[in-house]
Amino acid sequence: METQEIAAAARHFAAMARIVGPDPKAVKMRRHAFHLHQSGSTTLSASALLLPRGALADPPPLLDRICAAHEHSAGDVALTAASLVEPFLVAEQRGNPGEEFQPRLVAEAHLHVLVEHEELGNTRDGKSGPPRWLSARLLAMVDVPTAAGSVLSLLKHDESFIGRPSWDVGWSLANINQKQVENDLRSSPESNRNNASVELMDPLMLAKSATRIAILGIPTVSSNNARRIHVSMMQHRGDPLLIVGSPFGLMSPFHFFNSISVGAVANRLPPCSMKCSLLMADTHCLPGMEGAPVFDKNSCLVGLLMNPLRLKGSSVEVQLVITWDAICTGWNKKLEETRRNPSELPNDKNADSKTMELKHPDNYGRFVSSTAYNVNHYCISPSSIREAISAVVLVTVGDSSWASGIVLNKRGLVLTNAHLLEPWRFGRTSPLGVQTSFTGEFLSVRENRSLQPQQCKFSNEDAVKHEISLFNLGFKREKRISVRLDHADSQVWCDASVVFISKGPLDVALLQMEKVPIELNAVRPEFVCPTAGSSVYVVGHGLFGPRSGLCSSLSSGVVSKVVQIPSTQLSHPSGNVEADNLDIPVMLQTTAAVHPGASGGVLINSHGLMVGIVTSNAKHGGGSTIPHLNFSIPCKSLETIFKYSAIGEPAILEQLDKPNEVLSSVWALAPSSFPFIDNPPEKAKEEKVLEFSKFLSDKQANLKSSTDLKELFKHKIPSKI
Repeated sequence: METQEIAAAARHFAAMARIVGPDPKAVKMRRHAFHLHQSGSTTLSASALLLPRGALADPPPLLDRICAAHEHSAGDVALTAASLVEPFLVAEQRGNPGEEFQPRLVAEAHLHVLVEHEELGNTRDGKSGPPRWLSARLLAMVDVPTAAGSVLSLLKHDESFIGRPSWDVGWSLANINQKQVENDLRSSPESNRNNASVELMDPLMLAKSATRIAILGIPTVSSNNARRIHVSMMQHRGDPLLIVGSPFGLMSPFHFFNSISVGAVANRLPPCSMKCSLLMADTHCLPGMEGAPVFDKNSCLVGLLMNPLRLKGSSVEVQLVITWDAICTGWNKKLEETRRNPSELPNDKNADSKTMELKHPDNYGRFVSSTAYNVNHYCISPSSIREAISAVVLVTVGDSSWASGIVLNKRGLVLTNAHLLEPWRFGRTSPLGVQTSFTGEFLSVRENRSLQPQQCKFSNEDAVKHEISLFNLGFKREKRISVRLDHADSQVWCDASVVFISKGPLDVALLQMEKVPIELNAVRPEFVCPTAGSSVYVVGHGLFGPRSGLCSSLSSGVVSKVVQIPSTQLSHPSGNVEADNLDIPVMLQTTAAVHPGASGGVLINSHGLMVGIVTSNAKHGGGSTIPHLNFSIPCKSLETIFKYSAIGEPAILEQLDKPNEVLSSVWALAPSSFPFIDNPPEKAKEEKVLEFSKFLSDKQANLKSSTDLKELFKHKIPSKI
């Protein structure tokens, strides 16, 4: 289906929810990025999944049970993020989800749901009118335990090292509102007591709150029950996603109601599991889209968008989707609990006895025609892309850093970045561009080993032996290097040794796995450089380190720029050769999101062929990384590496150690220094070029102590990820 067709079908099941309630001290907007406060009342909004009666041929039994208990059997429901209504719960229920089936809002709090005009069944002459608000009431707030467990694993993966998680849940813009109400909270003891639970919420409570879903009862929106919502069967990394949400909806529904956002599945949780409870989405989302329905390329329901995971102290956000599989599985278990304790539901005597029947967990809430069944069992991601994903490995160096790598051949040769092994050469001490004392990227050898599976199969032959004459002796070989391969159902750790670290301008290094697993996929290179505008994917281990257990993540974008130089500049690297043709690609600039830890990751095209290796990000003057502005070395510049991978002749790599003024200036982002680009005479004398090889040799001769290194770091601006 085309994107327009998916969007048209998806809009029938998308809505916007808002709540208006008393807020004289203007504190209800805490942890909400946008709000409307006037005359002592605050209005909040979120997106919602609209479920008219009959939309699901086999809806989750718990939904019917809840509707019957609240005498809402004749109406429809909308599902949204519970964070919308939680600020307006009565004091005794705030921060206490014990009465999830009997939630009570404070007096004078009102809920409404905005739906498309055609859903009301009153369109004329095929023309749709403006959307309409419907009154709503809060029926229940139900947890999704498996999704909460996945969120918790991300929140706590580094907690033991820094005392508290470095990740939080919520939009980065929400911090502004939080600061706005801090003074009010300090001046009001009552407000302090009421909101202390939010501030002091432990990771488990935060994970549960983030994945909690509010069930809203609304009047019947349409007499037309012909529309059915299909359910997506399984999602894979790279699968396309479409989200229908209402960012900033309360500001102006006319502009933002049911806006479309597209992207792809970046990762799945739990790792190496057939059952997926949480998806990481590579998509651009905005505040107010939490609760939005998410669909696949066949307009089948994937799940609900939740509030993003946010790296504290930064604007980095990871979009998360609670899968419908997790929702229905968790709610089936919850129904079992209510059967054992019927008093949890109000007016339980009114519940239809038929809703007491519990279906098998795998048969919930799906309407699947024979055509849809076949479509959804077809893996949307091409097999070639899946093969490329499996060729990306996680690389750890001692207990100080981690990054990504690319398997080049079946013998266990791995390509990664040189700055992972020798960060001082690039003014770096870790993949995050900060001192190694930042514990979020530390991985002790003991914990590294604890992550390794007890059993794994290796080939009988020993790993390939390489000549060590090309080793850069600056690398401290006492540091243990480990490589992790991610298979469909397991993760395998292997020790590795250094084969080669480039002393030239290209940020590349080679590792050799000491034991070669039998299940090893090698990447396939494409030496024809992609053109500007071409679709590309980045696969790497960004943001979350080994402790999270996550497999590599995928992000999508386009090639925004191909930086080329004349071929004569490679054959005469130090000469001032003029050329009219820029025919050798040496740098790819892409818009795919790249985060710290993705160094050494692979850049692939839509056919799953490697077109480059991820190397660096651009940074703001203040030092913060720009995820969607990054640079990769194209495969055309790596032909020497692939030739060595094929024949194993060490002398081949000597070419990469040669200094090259032009390549050094390209990777120093100093374009005005190019000898084949004219510059104004008055500027040519003022601007200096970073000649990396010359800089390296000069500094290496002078660096004799850690004091010298610290002095070097003061004058060298980090530029690598």
